[in-house]
Amino acid sequence: MILSPIWNRRLSREVFEKEKAEKINNALFAISSAVNTTQNLTDLFESIHHSLGSIIDTTNFFIALVDVSQHTLHFPYHLDTTDDDFSPISNFDTENSLTGFVVSRRRPVLLRKRELEKLAEQNSVWGPLPLIWMGVPLIVRDEVIGVVAVQSYVTPDLYNEQDLQVFSAISDQMAIAIDRKRSEEALLESETRYRHLFKNAPAGIYEIDFEKAKFIRVNDIMCRYTEYSEPELLSMDPLDLLTEKSKSVYLKRLEMLLAGKQVIPTAEYTILKKDGQKINVILNSDFVFENGKLKEARVVVHDITKLKQAQEEKIKAQAFAGEQKKLALVGQIAGKMAHDFNNILGIIMGNTELSLMDCNDEETRKTLELIFEQTLRGKNLTRNLVAFAKDQEPRQEFFNIIEKIDLVLDLLRKDLQNIELKREDEPKMPNLMADPGMIEHALINLIQNSIHATSLSEHPVITLRTYTLDDHIYFEIEDNGCGIPDDYIDAVYEPSFTLKGGMDVTGSYEGSIKGTGYGMANVKKYIEQHKGSISVESAVNCGTKFTICLPIIKTELTTQEKAELKKNIRFSDKRILLVEDESTISRVQTKILSQDPCNHTVDMANTGQMALDKFDQNTYDLVSLDYILPGKINGIAVYHHIRKTDPDIPVLFISGNIEFLESIKKLKLKDAHIDHLSKPCRNKDYVNHINSLLEKALAFRSGTI
Repeated sequence: MILSPIWNRRLSREVFEKEKAEKINNALFAISSAVNTTQNLTDLFESIHHSLGSIIDTTNFFIALVDVSQHTLHFPYHLDTTDDDFSPISNFDTENSLTGFVVSRRRPVLLRKRELEKLAEQNSVWGPLPLIWMGVPLIVRDEVIGVVAVQSYVTPDLYNEQDLQVFSAISDQMAIAIDRKRSEEALLESETRYRHLFKNAPAGIYEIDFEKAKFIRVNDIMCRYTEYSEPELLSMDPLDLLTEKSKSVYLKRLEMLLAGKQVIPTAEYTILKKDGQKINVILNSDFVFENGKLKEARVVVHDITKLKQAQEEKIKAQAFAGEQKKLALVGQIAGKMAHDFNNILGIIMGNTELSLMDCNDEETRKTLELIFEQTLRGKNLTRNLVAFAKDQEPRQEFFNIIEKIDLVLDLLRKDLQNIELKREDEPKMPNLMADPGMIEHALINLIQNSIHATSLSEHPVITLRTYTLDDHIYFEIEDNGCGIPDDYIDAVYEPSFTLKGGMDVTGSYEGSIKGTGYGMANVKKYIEQHKGSISVESAVNCGTKFTICLPIIKTELTTQEKAELKKNIRFSDKRILLVEDESTISRVQTKILSQDPCNHTVDMANTGQMALDKFDQNTYDLVSLDYILPGKINGIAVYHHIRKTDPDIPVLFISGNIEFLESIKKLKLKDAHIDHLSKPCRNKDYVNHINSLLEKALAFRSGTI
């Protein structure tokens, strides 16, 4: 049978349409399947590009994802023969781009040459101008999440309305596929982040299954706390980690929980480590119920063993305070007797030296030398005992710590003759504001201890280091001497404690070396009075290192501090009476208060009498008052005089005196217009305290407090 040309054309068209329909169905199936077969979004985009390529020309193709709420647009996938700029866009405006044209209209768009040229004249075309452009929106749950587009720079009739319909028909499947893959990746990222947090959290974390009474998951910190491996913990009943007492508490809490009662999520327990040792922990539990049944729990574990030990040590310290008072009383008595006792020692010492000059008998000479050595020891004992007993406030001034160390080494040069001395000094060290005498005394004690510790070393070495770190000055004294046994490392700062002389049961020191037991107690006291810290590292027969850390006090506010204060300071151009007898401190404080950002007017007084006179003659907004002042009128007397005249003027006490720091607590309960800072204080803290007092005074006057 011979078919007519009309039938041939019709048949050809039907075959073509059938093949095209199959290609469309295949593309739809491929895009749908790609969600499960591709590893990530990039692979999915490549698969979509490939699938569409079997239906329409995708030589120039891109996928744009949009966040309408955030006004952002980015191009995770693109392929273009002419345009190479597909940078992300912030502040995305839907009215000035072809992609925005599709987003705003929420429908497929086919733009030909004339329309494109017109849009280009309106600056609504980015990049090279195509001859034809076709784009479809990706819509999920009635929200446009992106646009898929194709274009051509060489063939103006490459696409038609039928292609647009096909493109539009496939867009729904593309949108669903992209949305699902994005959700999968977001879930995967969330799970990855959770696993990372779980594994790397600075606390122990575990999950338990109540039905199986097993751990489901534990992190490394939990293993470290318990010293069990992960497989060991996963095979255990969680209750086996608890002591009997803690187990009883835990089960009681579970009973309350199952009874529907409210249970505080945090509780304290005692855990048994693998070696049987106990650690104190706080468990923060998040219980998971399913159909009203307790199923799982996610638990965060904090080791509070050291905190508990600190609390116990505090109790011991309070019990020890009574003993300390006795020692302080002994020291005070010794201080009162020191003058007469030193006179006696001076007479003995002087006559012994004269006798040694004329003595030719060897036995008598040895006896005189022993007497002379013991008078020196008595003098040192008296000095340390008096220094420990005195509640002396540091007399602060700026000085160079390197020069101070050089001075101390010069004083001890005879004792250092056979010792290798190493210096590691950071160049251009800032000046230290401290009491030069106290720091010198501390250095002498520390270096003298190192000299004693190396007395039996074959090759004695003492290393001195100075450096700065985080606005602090550090100096270290390290030796390769006998070291301190672990059992005594925490006792080195206790008054009357020594391992020398009669307490040297291990023979670590030369027989002639004696100790008073008050040297390190004084050193610690001095450093703490300067708001510093002291630490020690030591190993028997390897050596000891003491590290002193003291704050750097600058002569003026830093640029950063000024910027921070400017944001918070509400008060300037006030008149302030500054009462301070130490000129070094008063110069710094005056400079800070009188310059930007404070710009106050400052009157200075260096004695109590001068402060009274200035206060009676002038009107002030605030008084900055030192407690220890020369003469008969101290800071507290000045304060009482001020309060007789003005009960409300703010007063900021500045003092490091221990007795005063105790009394100020009671005074602050009676007077809401005072505050205090301990010496030495940071410039920023000083300004903030003054600003706070002025703020409080304003609130009081306005009736808001």
